[in-house]
Parts: sequence; structure tokens; C-alpha cells
Amino acid sequence: MNQNVFIRRACMSLMFSMLCLLSLAQTHQVSGIVKDVTGEPVIGVNVSVQGTGNGSITDLDGKFAIPNVKEKDVLIVSYIGYLTQSIPVGKQTSFTITLKEDAQALDEVVVVGYGVQKKRDLSGAVSSVKSRDITAIPTTNALEALQGKVAGLDLTSSSGKAGADLSFTIRGERSLKASNKPLILVDGVDYGTTLDINPSDIESIEVLKDASSTAIYGTRGANGIIIVTTKKGKTGKSKVSLNAFASVNMISSYPSIMNGAEYAQLKREAYRDQTTNEYLPDDQVFTVAQELEYVREGVSTDYRDLMMSNGFNQNYELSISGGTDKTQHNISLGYRGENGLFKNDNYKRLNARVALDHELLKTLKIGTSITYTYKDQNTRRDPLNMCNKIVPLSKPYDENGEVVRFPAPGYNSQTNPLVDDVEGAIKDNTKGTRFFGSLYANWNITKDLLFRTTLGVDAQNSRRGYYCSANSLDGEGKDSKSLKEHTIQSGITWENILTYSKILGEHDFQIMGGTSTIYKSKEYTLASGKGQTYGGNIYHNLASNTKEVMIDSYLQEENLASFFGRVNYKFMDRYILTASLRADGSSLLASGHKWGYFPSVALAWRMNEEAFLKNIDNLSNLKLRLSWGESGQSAIDPYQTIGLLGSSTYSFNNELASGLYPKTMSNKNLTWETTSVFDLGVDFGLFNNRLSGSLDIYKSYTRNVLMNRKIPSTNGYSDVMENIGKTENFGIDITLNSVNIQKKNFTWTTDFTLSHNKEKIKELASGALRDEANSWFVGEAFQVFYDYKKIGIWQLDEAEEAAKNGQIPGDIKIQDTNDDGEITPEDRVIYSKRPKVTFGINNAFTIHDFEFSFFIYSRLGQWIDYEFNRGYKPDGLENSSNVDYWTPENPTNDFPRPNRFYGFGKTRYSSTLKYEKGSFVKIRDITLAYNLPAKALKNIGLDRVRIYATAKNFFTFSSIENYDPERGGGISFPMTKQLVFGVNLDF
Repeated sequence: MNQNVFIRRACMSLMFSMLCLLSLAQTHQVSGIVKDVTGEPVIGVNVSVQGTGNGSITDLDGKFAIPNVKEKDVLIVSYIGYLTQSIPVGKQTSFTITLKEDAQALDEVVVVGYGVQKKRDLSGAVSSVKSRDITAIPTTNALEALQGKVAGLDLTSSSGKAGADLSFTIRGERSLKASNKPLILVDGVDYGTTLDINPSDIESIEVLKDASSTAIYGTRGANGIIIVTTKKGKTGKSKVSLNAFASVNMISSYPSIMNGAEYAQLKREAYRDQTTNEYLPDDQVFTVAQELEYVREGVSTDYRDLMMSNGFNQNYELSISGGTDKTQHNISLGYRGENGLFKNDNYKRLNARVALDHELLKTLKIGTSITYTYKDQNTRRDPLNMCNKIVPLSKPYDENGEVVRFPAPGYNSQTNPLVDDVEGAIKDNTKGTRFFGSLYANWNITKDLLFRTTLGVDAQNSRRGYYCSANSLDGEGKDSKSLKEHTIQSGITWENILTYSKILGEHDFQIMGGTSTIYKSKEYTLASGKGQTYGGNIYHNLASNTKEVMIDSYLQEENLASFFGRVNYKFMDRYILTASLRADGSSLLASGHKWGYFPSVALAWRMNEEAFLKNIDNLSNLKLRLSWGESGQSAIDPYQTIGLLGSSTYSFNNELASGLYPKTMSNKNLTWETTSVFDLGVDFGLFNNRLSGSLDIYKSYTRNVLMNRKIPSTNGYSDVMENIGKTENFGIDITLNSVNIQKKNFTWTTDFTLSHNKEKIKELASGALRDEANSWFVGEAFQVFYDYKKIGIWQLDEAEEAAKNGQIPGDIKIQDTNDDGEITPEDRVIYSKRPKVTFGINNAFTIHDFEFSFFIYSRLGQWIDYEFNRGYKPDGLENSSNVDYWTPENPTNDFPRPNRFYGFGKTRYSSTLKYEKGSFVKIRDITLAYNLPAKALKNIGLDRVRIYATAKNFFTFSSIENYDPERGGGISFPMTKQLVFGVNLDF
């Protein structure tokens, strides 16, 4: 029996050994070497077995070795800047692999004015952001994705209000009175200065920064151009994509105000004898019995806590794309919903888009892109203004839970801010629709000659309705107010472009010419009044108003006719010339000044193609650029060149009559503001473009800046608008992109941008060196503060010196700037609102199927008007910002002593308290994502599943406590931090 057992065990062991040998025979080691197109070995190339974790990285000699590879396996070879290759293994054990250059990476196409160019052939300053970067972080505004990632683009958010827009400029400001916002074009058609389409619908965003790039847009190009190209359908089976995310919004930071006890102590200090420093008894400070009772009971109400709660956002974007060889489609739907931190603060947006392209003939293709947008927004007046003022020694509700209108004993001018939260108290609603579309036809007349015509239509309809009851904050306990505004805007753009392209040996040239016609109109109607008989109709029964009934309306129309042309020439694939000219004729200007001409010229030299640099192994790209151009600013409103009449009311025969009066003086000589820009730039790439970037140095001059010139009142006018100012800008833009580590299961990339811009006023009206009313000074930036400089608080041992200036200890101490021993207006100094430097750093990591990234953004060197500091109320008549104020026992240098006889505005030099250094560094967003692996995707029938979480705006570092300086000083709607959860699906 034992013998039989032994034989069976021996047989089983033999069979197992044979199976192992058979298994080993089915796998083997593969090895090889990876070379570039010149035959040189390449280090750091990923060589892996498809669908497994088995793989290797090439060594210093370009060699690799991978064990346990089966004959049916496929090797995947990947390296940045080269095409990914799939190589079947079969019976082969040794491989010599030659990397193939990625033509798409080398010849990346960038959208420019009225055309496209290869990135390597660009001669102007253009930054491009692709779809994958736009949607890398969850956002409802695609422009937000550009913050800190496009050098020269300064983009900030100044409000936590639901649906709040962004503020942005390109390379600083140029105009003193006109808008400095860049023009946004969507598929070549003017979209205005805001962007409210689905980020997932965008293929790329190009930012045109220098005049050689923007001059082709003439009078619309001085502030820079942002070109948005939307996605088109692609040939193949239909693919569905879903981008969905939701977020919880919390207050990121907000400065504190005083509680009941702190306010009571402030009031005691305000009533303190400033000679003897003796305190008055509480019953002489809190003279209203109930207020004194609240002090003794420790009553304290923070109205901000009662009004604010966390907000909630949700966003869904669904698209279907596909097509045949003849017809392609891209259809998308989007929904954005935001609930803000306050009641009646919410925003909804619906988007629907259809893009169709069809080949009618082999030489004729037509297409359209149509977007429909619906918006619905409820908002309210500054909700925290009264919250920060109302005395905390108060009870907001009565014994029945009803809101008390004047809850602070003895302070009947301080309305309970909660009255606006009462149902029916206020309604401020704006609804709007927008139909934006374009239709194009491309006709290849010959293989070298292309004709394109584009028709763009923009139709907007907006209605704002506003109602506040008599018991609301705006009603002031007197009368209800109601109004309705209706705005209809339309725009039609028709452009025709003929492009001739030809390559003759080493000569490559393209000639483009075209025409453009743009029509815009705006129709506005307003009806308003007070004392509506029935509030239930809110703003739908304006005729029932009994007081101050008013109707206003106007129509504005303008036309722009343009002719433009451009020549691109390239010799030997290294010497590049671009020249353009545009002529604009506008209905806005008077005869003799209607036409403006805007030329540009740019040169580029691809130095790495020269023989003396071509053999430098680690030099992948080196291009020198030099450009000059002029572009304009259409800063003139319709009919501004002619004298306008204003309406007014007056008493006639004891009755109220209406009449007209001359409002503005005509000026037939008004013309465009014109900006000339010189730009010197270099683009470079090292180590097969693992390190790449660009450096631009620019200087711009703007002439014919619009300003009001004072004239003698005997003319019947106080001033007239003329083109008499001059400004200039100087700046540096730096961009760096680095692939720090690239291994089989780990990559790390870093993107860095830095911008410095210094703007300066060169000339003011009538040769003046300063215009203090507007804070304009020759030689200084456009936006500045001009005031005295606080250097501390007068202390007890400085009483004698303080007395020389009519002050006492505890008062604000001012710098004697000119050292003449006196404080006079000549001692005032200038603080710039503009940052000296902005920068952004993005780090992205991939670890197996995980992604991790964080983005740092900073603005340095600017000053802000910090509204919180103006909330210090030294007289104790209102609640106060919680600041460190001076007392004999607390000799601080921050804020002056309380004084019941002086409020903030009456305290000497109190305006100096509001200026704060606004520099900050913030971690804008942190994202962790997981991509479902290919094997799991195959099992569930999906092409892509990405699940992610993002923390936005959680960390801000600045010298101002509990405040985000990015918003510029305001405190009305707090900035929010967001915790976002989302998913991306493709199938």
C-alpha cells in the first residue's frame, strides 16, 4: 500500500514538473535596444508588455530586457515627442527599435487670426491651451482654466456670488477711460467679453498677445484677442462623453467683526475721558435701558452666521460625436446650477449645441455650429453691509419668531438685515437667452486656392425684474420699489477670405485677403416706480406704482466694414516673415476720421535648423522672434461724436414739465485709440523637448487715449472728450514646461509661467502732470491710490510732538515725506493697485492609474483698498471690524483710539488705514483622480472612466489675516473654497 502511495506521488510530481517546464517553454526573455532616427541610443524609453505591469526602461546605452514574455504578447514602446509603437513579440527575442517622430507634436497646429499655423512657424506671441488642459480641473468657466497658465494673462475672481464673472487683462491696461478687456472670438465670431459655453465643448483656446498677432483684427485688437475653437465631429462610430461634478462651497476666509462684549468695550473706550483716561459708568455709556440690560446679560448676535450657509454647485456636460466620411456631427447639452452662500443668491445655465460638417463635393465643404444658452439668476444687494454694521447687542427675532426690523435698542437707523430673507421682501431676477451660431463654406477652387465665407449671428435677449417691499433694506420702511429692464442685442458678422498657398522648392508662402462686415445693435427699455399697490405682483404690475413712475428707452446701432490681408513667407524651413494690414471703417466716427489702418510685421528664425546648431544633441528647438504692429481700441460709444441731448424735469405754471438740454459737446475729430507694440521673443526646447518654453520682452505705446478736457463754462459745457492722452507698457512673459520624470508607472511634469508688466501714463490732458480727481499721474500706473502714509500711532511719550500737528496720543501718525517738518498735501504718496509679478506653477503626477496635481497661483507687489479696515468705527455708533486699536494700556501702532466724537470718516487721516499690501500665494486647486484600468473598462463596455476629487481655493497665504486679497479689497460676497467630486465617462 505504501509502495502504491509512493508511486502515485512520484507520478504527480513528475507531471507537475513537466507542466512547469511547459509553462516556462511558453515564456521567454526579450531584450533589445531603442534608437532615434539618427541611430543614437535613447535613454528612458518605456518598453512594456501590453495589458500587464511587466516592462522595462532603457538604460544609458538604450538597452532593455523584459522577462516572462509570451509569444502572443505585444510590446508597447513610448517616449515623449515620439509616436507610441505596438510591436508583436512572436518568436523574436531580440529587438532593434527605431523611434518615430510624432509629426503631430512637431507640427502642432495653432489657431491665429483668420487661419491656422504650425506652432513651429509662429512669428508672433501666441499661447495655446488644449482641451485636455481646459477640462483637467472642474470649472464652469473655461477662462478660469487659463489662470496662471498663460503668461501675460492676468485673471482674477473678485466675488463669491453665484454666477460671478471673472476679471482679466492681457499684458496690462492701455486705456484710461475705455474698457481694457480682451476680445473673445468663438469660431471666429465676436462673442463679447464673457465666456459662458460648456468647457467640454472647447477644442482649444489661443491667446494672441502681441500686435503682430492682433493687428489683423484692427480696431478690436488693442487689448489682446482670445480665440476659442469649439469641437467638431470626427469620422467614425458615435462616441458619448459625460463630464459631471458637484461641489460644496464654503467660506474660504472672512475677517471677523466684534461680538457683544467686544463692542461694549469699544463703546466704553469711545466714551473714556481722553485727558484723565477715566471710564464713565456703564449707565452713562449705554443710555438706553434695554441696551444696558443686554450688556449685563451678555447678549451677542452675529447676523452673518444667521444669513450664511454652505452653497452647492452642480454641473453636467454630455456630448455625442461621430460621423461618416461625408458628414460629421458633435451634439452637446450642459447644465450648470449654483446655490450661493445666501438666500436668493442662485444661478442656472442651460446650454445646447449642435455642430455639423458636410462634404457636398470633393472641393466644397459646408458646416455650422449653433449654441443656445438660457440663464436664470437671482441676486440681492450687498448682504453683509448691514450685517457688519448693526450693533451685536440686539435680538433679531421677537418672542413669536418674527424678524424685528430695528432690533438694536436706541439704533433705529440700523435695519435688521434679515428683513430681506422674509418671503416676498425682495426679488431681483435676471433671465436671458442667447442664440449664437455660425455657418461656413470652404471651396477649394484649386489645390492652392481656398475660398471661405462665414456668416455669424448673435441674438441676445435679457430681462431684469426687481422688486423690494417697503419693509426691505432698500425700501427703508417707506415705499416699495419695482422696475423692469429689457435689453435686446444683436450682431451679424459676414466674412469672406481668399487664401493662396504655394511651395516652390525651398520657398513656402501663403497670401490671404479678406473682407469683414459687422453690424451690432442694442435696444433698451426701462420702466420703474415706487409705491406699488399690491406687492404680490412683484415687478409684473408696474402701472400700479403711485410715485416716481419713469420710462426710459434707447436704440444704439453701429457698423464696421473692414479689408485685410496677410502674407506668410518661409525660406528653407527656418527664415519666416509675416506681414499684415487691416483697414477699418466705422460708423461711430465722423466724416474724415472713419477709417483706420493697422499694419504689422514679424520675423522668426528657427536657429536650430542651422548647420552650426543642428548637431547639438540636446537642442530640440530654438527660435528667435521679432515683431511690431499696431492695433486699435474701439473705445467710442455710438453717437459720441455728435452732441447729445439729455432730458430733465422742471416746474412750469406750477406743474411738472419735461424738457431737453444739451448734454454733451460734439467733437467731429474723435478717432481710435491706437497701440503700437514691439515684441522680442525666443522659443526653445531641450532634451527632445522634455524642457521647453518661451521668453518674451515687449513694449507698447498707446496714443490718442480718450480723456475729458476741461473747457470754460461759457461754452455751456464743463468738458469735452478728446484724443489727447498717451500711455505705455513694458513687460516680460516667461513660460517653462518640463517633463521631470517619465518612467513606466510614474511621470512628473511641471508647468511654470511668470509675467511682469509695468504700465505708465505718458501724457495727460492740457499737458498736466496730474489729475488728482481720477488719481492719474504722469509717470505712474493707471490705477493708484494717492494719499498720506500712516507710519504708526502717536504714543504717550510723543504727546508734545503730536501736539505740533494738533493731535494727541492715540491718533494716526503720518510720514513727513519731504522732511519739511510739516504734514501737508505734498507729503502724499502713491500706491499702485497693479501687481509687479504674477506667476503660476502646476505640478502633475501619474502613478499607475492614479493622477495627482496641484496648482499654485500668485500676485505680488500690489496694494488694495481693504474695505474691512474702513469698517472700524471708533465712535461706537455701529458695530466695528475687530481690530487692534490703541488704548493707554494697549499702545499698538495698528488703529487709533476710539473716540465718540469721531467716526471713521471724521478721524484725521483715517483714509490711510484702508491701504494694505495685497500680495498673496495660493494653492488654487489640488486634484486626485483614478482612471479605471483597461481590463476593467473592457468588462463594463466603457472606453474611459475617470473619478476625481478636487479641493479648490483651500490655502491662501498673505499678510492679511482671514482674507483672500485676490478679490481686491471688497467684502460683500465672501470668496468660497470648494470641495468637488466628479466623474468623466467615455463610451
